[in-house]
Amino acid sequence: MELIPHSDPVDDPELINKIGVITHQLLKDLPADKEARAQTLLERTLRYAAESEQRMADQMARISQLEFLSNTDALTGLLNRRGFCDHLGYALGRARRYGETGVVAYCDLDTFKSVNDAFGHSAGDALLMRVGDALAGSVRDIDIVGRLGGDEFGVVLVNTSWKDGAKRLRSLHWKLDNTAASYRGRDIPVQVSVGVEPYGPHDNPEELLHRADMAMYYNKRRKHAGPVPTAAE
Repeated sequence: MELIPHSDPVDDPELINKIGVITHQLLKDLPADKEARAQTLLERTLRYAAESEQRMADQMARISQLEFLSNTDALTGLLNRRGFCDHLGYALGRARRYGETGVVAYCDLDTFKSVNDAFGHSAGDALLMRVGDALAGSVRDIDIVGRLGGDEFGVVLVNTSWKDGAKRLRSLHWKLDNTAASYRGRDIPVQVSVGVEPYGPHDNPEELLHRADMAMYYNKRRKHAGPVPTAAE
């Protein structure tokens, strides 16, 4: 194993300077009496330690907040694509470790562009928020819901069988197709196409999402295709 050389703290001018500043602050204006001097020094040391601990806690809270914002879709409050893929990766890690199975759904709104064209982008935003609320309210706390971008959403039903997961997602699809977003006194119906794929211990996030995406596009094309002409026609 190769040893990585490291510098001696004594040779670090910046660290020495910081220690000197702290020492100066600690010793500043100490009383002449030895006992009082020791007591004051202890009090200042404890105060500096408490202030340092608070600064570290504030920094950790700030880091956690930034991590939350970086993984959250600002409009719907769901996970964004990055956060969704991270959580899907965790779920697949559990699948590899414990042999769990689950189901992934890739959802795409069928009429989103026409809603934006007819009523404006505010109406489109209202539609996206309504779909986000419907998805989040229809799954368990342990399941994963995210907005993958534009009018696309993802759902992961973790630790469930293909049969049960597919059944739940059919029910969710029906619920979405029978809901509407309210915008300026008008109800805008929701229409979605959904692709569903099972996962297991040997799947990875990119391939799994791609399969679900392709299944969604297949179902969308089949839904919107016209009647197939016969030879007589």
